[in-house]
Amino acid sequence: MPRLQPVPELNRIKLLKFPSLATEMIIKEMDFVDALQLSLSSSRCKRMTSWARNRTPVGKTEQLKIGIDMENSSQNSTNSTSDDSCDSDRCLALVAEIGPMIRTHTEVKPKSEVLKKMNNLCTEIKSCFKAATCKKGKHTYESMRDACDHLELMTGNVQPCLKKFYSAVYHEKYNCTSDKYYLTEDLPKRRESYTLGRFCFFEVIEKECSAETVKILSSNFNYDNLINVLTTLPGGLQDNCNRLYHSFNKLQCESLEEAIAEKEKEIDWVDTTQTNDTDLVQFLQMFKDAEKCIAKSCSYNDIHRLIFKSKKDWFELYSTEFFMCKRKMMLDKPSAQKFPCLGDHNIVGSKKDETCERYSKLKDCTKKVMEDVCGKKAIEDYDKTADIIKKHFDCK
Repeated sequence: MPRLQPVPELNRIKLLKFPSLATEMIIKEMDFVDALQLSLSSSRCKRMTSWARNRTPVGKTEQLKIGIDMENSSQNSTNSTSDDSCDSDRCLALVAEIGPMIRTHTEVKPKSEVLKKMNNLCTEIKSCFKAATCKKGKHTYESMRDACDHLELMTGNVQPCLKKFYSAVYHEKYNCTSDKYYLTEDLPKRRESYTLGRFCFFEVIEKECSAETVKILSSNFNYDNLINVLTTLPGGLQDNCNRLYHSFNKLQCESLEEAIAEKEKEIDWVDTTQTNDTDLVQFLQMFKDAEKCIAKSCSYNDIHRLIFKSKKDWFELYSTEFFMCKRKMMLDKPSAQKFPCLGDHNIVGSKKDETCERYSKLKDCTKKVMEDVCGKKAIEDYDKTADIIKKHFDCK
C-alpha cells in the first residue's frame, strides 16, 4: 500500500537563521534539553566568548545546537557587556554544559559524582537565570528549575518507562488498571489514581521496565515528585510549553503514535476487505485518540498536527465504501471500451502519475466509473476523498 512519506527532521541550522520560527517551533517540538539550548540562541544569545568555550569542551555539533556562530563570535563578543542573564555568556555556557550530561543519562542512572556535579550546575543555572528580565530568560529559569528539581525523573530511563506504562494502560494489558484513571484529563482524579493506585502502577512497571528504573521510582520522594509533575499544572508564564508537566504528558501521545506505527505493520492491508474489519477499527480509534491527545498538548507544533491529521485522513479511507469500490475495480478492471472518457488511462494503476491524473484531469470520469461499478455510496464525499488522495501523493 502507498505509505505517507516520513516527516523530515527539523533542520536546526536553518532554524537558527530564522529566530522567530525557531522560537515558535523548537520549544514545542524538540526534546527538553535541545529546546532549552536552542531557544536561548534564537534572538540575542548567538555568541560564546573564550571564557565560555574554555569552561565546557563542547564540539562543533554541540556548539551548533545552542546556536553559536563561531565565525562571528569574535565580532559579537565586543558587544557582550550586558549583565542581563538573557544575554550572559556565563549563563549560556552553564546550560551548554549540563545539556549533554542530562542527555547522556536519559537511559541510565547517573553515578553519584555525576549527579553531584549536575546538582551543582543546577544551582548555578537557577541563580544565573533567576534575575532574567527578558521573556526567554524567564522561560529558561522556569524550565531549568523543573529539570533540576527532578533530575532523577529526567534520567535513568524513567521517561521511556512511563511510555510503556501509558501503553499498557491504554491497551488494558493489566486488569488492575481497568478501574483507574491514570490517563484522564481530570487532574484531581488522575492524582487520586496514582496515589491510591500505587500498587497497580508498580505491578505494571515491574513487568514493563528495567529493575533500575523501578528502583528509582520506588523512592517515596521520586514517586511523589512524579505524581506532582503529572497532575499539577505549572504556574508562571502560561506560554512556556517547555515545562516538565508538558513534556511528561506528551509521552502519552508519543506512546499512541508508536502503537499506531506497530499496528500498521500488523494489519494485512491487502486482505482488508471490510469497512468494519476489527483490526482496522482499532487502528483508526488509536488515530482518533492520538489526534485528540496531540491537539491538547502544547508540546506539539501546528506542522506536526497538520501532518498527523493528513496521515489519519489517508488511513480513514480504508474504512469507506470508496476504498471497497477501489478493490472491486481492481478485480473488474473497467475499460475504455465501456467508459470512453478513460481513454488510455489505467484506472487501477498504482503509479503516482496515474493516481494524480485520475483525481485531477480525469476526476469527473473516475467519479462516473465508480458510481456505475459500485453505486452512489461509493462516491459520497467524493471531492473530499479526491483531495485527500492528491495531498497524500503530493499531486501538483
